[in-house]
Amino acid sequence: MSVLVPLYLAGLGALSLPVLFHLIRRTPRGHQPFSTLLFLSPSPPRLTRRSRLDHWLLLLLRAAALALLALAFARPFFRASAVLSLEQLAGRRVAIVLDTSASMRRSDLWPQALAHAERTIKELGPNDDVALVTFDEHAQTIVDFERPGEPPTRDKPNLVRQQLKSLGPSWRSTDLGSALVSVATELDSAVEEAESIAEPQIVLITDLQSGSRVEDLQAYEWPSQVPVVVHAVRASKSSNASALLLTDTEQATEDDDSRVRVINAADSTAEQFFVRWQSADGRLAADESLPVHVPAGQSRVVRLKRPSELTADRIELIGDDDVFDNLHFVVPPRIETLPVVYIGNDSPTDPEGPRYYMEIAWADDALRQVELHTLTDDKAANPDEGGDEERASSESEAASDSRGGKPNLTWSELSTLRPKAVVVTGALSATMQERLRNFAESGGLLLLAPLSREAAATHAALFDGVEVIAPDSEAAEGDSTAEATESRDSDVEQTAGGRRGYRLLAEIDFSHPLFQPFSNPRYNDFTAIHFWRHRRLRLEDDSPFQTLARFDNGDPAILEQALGDGRGILFTSGWHPADSQLALSSKFVPLMQLLLDQAAGGKLVRSSVAVGESLALPAWKSRANVVNARRVRTVTKPDKTIVRLTSDATNFDDTDQPGLYELRSDEETYLFAVNLDASESNTAPLDVGQLEQAGVRLGTEITQAERRDRLRQQRDKELEDRQQVWRWLIVAALGILMLETGLASRAARQTNQPTEATS
Repeated sequence: MSVLVPLYLAGLGALSLPVLFHLIRRTPRGHQPFSTLLFLSPSPPRLTRRSRLDHWLLLLLRAAALALLALAFARPFFRASAVLSLEQLAGRRVAIVLDTSASMRRSDLWPQALAHAERTIKELGPNDDVALVTFDEHAQTIVDFERPGEPPTRDKPNLVRQQLKSLGPSWRSTDLGSALVSVATELDSAVEEAESIAEPQIVLITDLQSGSRVEDLQAYEWPSQVPVVVHAVRASKSSNASALLLTDTEQATEDDDSRVRVINAADSTAEQFFVRWQSADGRLAADESLPVHVPAGQSRVVRLKRPSELTADRIELIGDDDVFDNLHFVVPPRIETLPVVYIGNDSPTDPEGPRYYMEIAWADDALRQVELHTLTDDKAANPDEGGDEERASSESEAASDSRGGKPNLTWSELSTLRPKAVVVTGALSATMQERLRNFAESGGLLLLAPLSREAAATHAALFDGVEVIAPDSEAAEGDSTAEATESRDSDVEQTAGGRRGYRLLAEIDFSHPLFQPFSNPRYNDFTAIHFWRHRRLRLEDDSPFQTLARFDNGDPAILEQALGDGRGILFTSGWHPADSQLALSSKFVPLMQLLLDQAAGGKLVRSSVAVGESLALPAWKSRANVVNARRVRTVTKPDKTIVRLTSDATNFDDTDQPGLYELRSDEETYLFAVNLDASESNTAPLDVGQLEQAGVRLGTEITQAERRDRLRQQRDKELEDRQQVWRWLIVAALGILMLETGLASRAARQTNQPTEATS
């Protein structure tokens, strides 16, 4: 026989205490001598009737009743009658959720994680089902649970062990909340749908770093029947810091320094670090490293001088124990040559013409050299005259005329030059309009800034849905020819005293790449730029034009329209002093640089992304490539792996490791950098209590021996509930008490009879 609550058996030992106390002969402990008793001999105390046990039977009956009551409270049962075995009990559904994010590359964290996983596998019972789920920024099921209707997997624990050997930390960030929610949802749904009666449990193995994202837990109601056992691995060395190159557009550009932010983890034991530029071959790009003192949990921004060598492509941090995040990759600058064609009659040395200011703005870029070529359209004044012979003669004459810079080009030479853009300020002949239209449709960029209303009419012929209209007021009688021309080219009336009025830019599309860098409130004010003249245009309702900017009277200022694979950008007002103050403002140089970016085409939206992020690919430039079935793009990853992209791919998603990636096509080669997510460098441990505050039900790990004890206790309780021996013990105790009561009353009567006879 066994008992369920053995503590109550201690009451059996208390039954002997009254008997012992009654039988112990007590002698006085104190000894006080008296002079009058010195000559008397001592005599021991005599035993009386009260010192003897007269009713042994009553004492035993009462002790037996108390013993039965104590045994009843101990809830005894007969184990020999048990038919329940451990093999027949329901098992568990254990999901091992293993962190494989980049922070697990630190120190000896990964071996610790594998050791925890092995201990969990060893504690699995014969009826337990196990699944293996890894997570970084996404959760991935490596070994799934058994599904109804599917054949069971043989030797599943060993299958999990084999999969663990092939795993390793990735370079991605940690989304802990999303992983826990997905696994808990699956376990909870299995319980609700009665797929299994097994007890669900999640075993989470992670470094539990503060950079882990747990936001998804806030909006999730955690199922009460799914406990989470957390095994947090800890690094033996806890100093970690990272360096990050700041690419804020507000950064000053008048020097060659780069702003670098050094971030030290909250639990770091080091405070002194060094940062330096380095190249891919391991050579230092600078003579010395820059020391940086950063207390734990803080960050510092320092200026690190850019090296003169263009091969420097990474910033290295030195001084901490964990090196997994000590490199920040940067696309090295490269010198690019952009051929641009100019069609206009103004001289590059004329400060009153637009070309003069355009060349000055483009001459300040040390990494992008613009080759400006002049193309003269001699048929612009009389486009209907002349045939092929005259056209060839005019091109030959144009080639011999040079207005400074590169010699004048003929149209036949233009095709071999493959210019990035064509800038037009003068009037165009019908032949040149057709040629420029074909140039744009093949992927080129047209930048049009007509100097007169007549030139604007020929420029508008290149587009659809636009018409040049006459000004609201013509020049008054007696005006000079120049004033009359000015009035015809502008919608601005003469003000009192003959002084001209002006227009301002009132509506600007800052979402367009041409104006997006100006979207910051510090730079988006264009109200200081006055526009004296502009060419008025009427857009049809279904016009494909996109209006990038408007004047304060509603007239379009800058328009853009797609032309085949290329596009055209039309300025209704020039930037030279005769039309506006744009060339003299601080906005002009960055605006012209952005136009060069548009002209170069195919620029990556971002030259640097985090590991796991998608990168938008540049569009194909030429229409010929659209119909070329053999066009191929390849991406060479930092480990020299080559990924072939489909012809219609618009994004590259395989950014699975930090470093420099090279995108190659038959048109051009691009470099882009992939860096570790900054949150992975926040390696300070996260308090487990934050998971509990988010609603996660935390549990404790139970060994196989403890689980067997619990199962045995459960079985014993079921046996005790079934047998209910304690009821019979209570009945027996009551019977003994009734017998004892009868015997006690009889003994009392026998004791009273001699007393009455004596009296």
